[in-house]
Amino acid sequence: MAIVRKLGFVLAALTVVSLGLIATTADAAACKYNNGLACPQESPCCSRHGHCGNSRIACGTGCDAAASFNGRCVRNLGTAQQMTNAPGANGKPRPIPSLPKGAFKVVGNTGVAAQHIALVTPTKMLIIDKAEANPVKLPSGLSAYNAEYDLVTNNIRLLDVATNTFCSGGGFLPNGTMISAGGAETRKSRAFGAQGGFQSLRMWNPCDDGTCEWMENPADPAWTMTGNRWYVSITTLPSGELFVLGGSNESLAINRMATNNPTWEIYPKPANVKAADYKPNFMQFMVDSLPNNLYPNVYSLPDGNIFIFANQKSMIFNVAKNEVIKRMPDLPGGPRSYPLTGSHILLPLDPAKNYAHEILVCGGSEAQTQKAKALQSCGRINLADADPQWEMDEMPTPRLMGDAIALADGKIMFLNGCMTGYAGFRHGNDPVFTPAVYDPAAPLGQRFTEWEPSNIARMYHSVAMLLPDGSVFVAGSNENSEVRLKDVPYPTEYRVENFTPPYLSTDLARPEIVSKVPEKVTYAQKVSVTVDVKDTSKYEPEIVFMLGHRGFVTHSTHMSQRMTKLVAQATHTEGTKITYEVVMPPNANIMPPGPHYMHMLNNGVPSVAAHLLLN
Repeated sequence: MAIVRKLGFVLAALTVVSLGLIATTADAAACKYNNGLACPQESPCCSRHGHCGNSRIACGTGCDAAASFNGRCVRNLGTAQQMTNAPGANGKPRPIPSLPKGAFKVVGNTGVAAQHIALVTPTKMLIIDKAEANPVKLPSGLSAYNAEYDLVTNNIRLLDVATNTFCSGGGFLPNGTMISAGGAETRKSRAFGAQGGFQSLRMWNPCDDGTCEWMENPADPAWTMTGNRWYVSITTLPSGELFVLGGSNESLAINRMATNNPTWEIYPKPANVKAADYKPNFMQFMVDSLPNNLYPNVYSLPDGNIFIFANQKSMIFNVAKNEVIKRMPDLPGGPRSYPLTGSHILLPLDPAKNYAHEILVCGGSEAQTQKAKALQSCGRINLADADPQWEMDEMPTPRLMGDAIALADGKIMFLNGCMTGYAGFRHGNDPVFTPAVYDPAAPLGQRFTEWEPSNIARMYHSVAMLLPDGSVFVAGSNENSEVRLKDVPYPTEYRVENFTPPYLSTDLARPEIVSKVPEKVTYAQKVSVTVDVKDTSKYEPEIVFMLGHRGFVTHSTHMSQRMTKLVAQATHTEGTKITYEVVMPPNANIMPPGPHYMHMLNNGVPSVAAHLLLN
């Protein structure tokens, strides 16, 4: 009888396939995370982990054909127009991009290796390298290792700096001043020279006229560093102060107890404490997370606490009380911090979800060996849950040393990195050329898609950042301990690429903010913003405002990067122009003070962002 039943089931299944029926009902084989259904056409393959997807990984080894669309593990390679113009969640068609997977274009040259970057004005990017023999020369004849990059002309202005900025950290003050702190040892040769930077602090007051310069080691004791910090993380707190965490006492391949600086401090120092009496605060977490604890990731939370991640460990911490509030479960899969460097990001916040803070961590490496495989897994944790747990997912491709940036529409772009080895000079191999894009709102297992690849290898010391025009700045990569332009597998890279996301190439005219946005705004302030959607003949206006801070970027760590959706209500319409009352974030716990960029999006197509100081 059992054999007869099994034969009947097989015959029935064969009948379904022979008739060309689509298995998408609850009676069909089920993919584990698809609500008891077979996978749909747009994400046809039931991966070995039980998620529906359309990537090479999902449709490859271990794919469950019986639970896949039409009983086959075959990717959906339908035309870009069919896929892009599918109705959105509201049933309306979406704008059609002419570049459905975006495009990279080389636009300039950084002059100095782009190891760190900071967007200091809407048109100026600071490029910060270590002291080394870059081809560009200062008036003194020595090689430059800092530059200001003009995003309009793609030209550079060389900057003189006395201290070694190698592997430093950075953050912004409420007035827009950028702070760079920490660095490395004294370096001098006939080609370049730099004083030690381990305890150095630098200030950059932005300007647009080409006159601003670094101010180093200010005499004010409020800015005195208390010890060496190499690979230090800096985060802007809701108070506007800078939270400075961790690092090593010296340059090394991996941290250890003897070199670890397991402390935190605040810049500027409290006015009522003498600099000589100020002591940094010990943090046990920075001992527990050894040896992979350099450049820890820090995010401020809605309740005023902060979240800290290093290695596989994380916790919620109260700065004012110097107290651990809650330890999170370890993230499965392997270490995710230097030198087994993964990508980390705070997902864009949404007032409709009560600004729930969700952290996404992807990639890393399985070991500190030349042939170690990069990690493919991702963990996502919602800190608003009563019992936060890591929800696991997979990228289309393993990735180590990648960058994760929030795009203007709130999706996350992963780019740069490699598939084998670990972070450090000449230790990475097999570059990842193809960006992966993560949609936080999509169902688990269907969140990743891949875009157009670059043809430039960008691994150790690569950077990327969203620009005010909605495109992506991509630069850097130096696998070598010194500048090497030939006779090495991966020469020092100076080319700048601009990546155009699909949303900048659609058949919908790009919207524009046409009213003057105040240069300075306060929390909960209601700002009148008039936008021009240009055309309503094909797509009914669907407007969203997004506010973001770009942060300081180095070594796959995007310090203080965050984004939130803003509450907005239309108050007046005249032709294609619509006036909105846009409400700034309710408090500094949601978006700490400092420089921000506000995009307006119409049906997912962003305007050029307005720059403002939020205080």
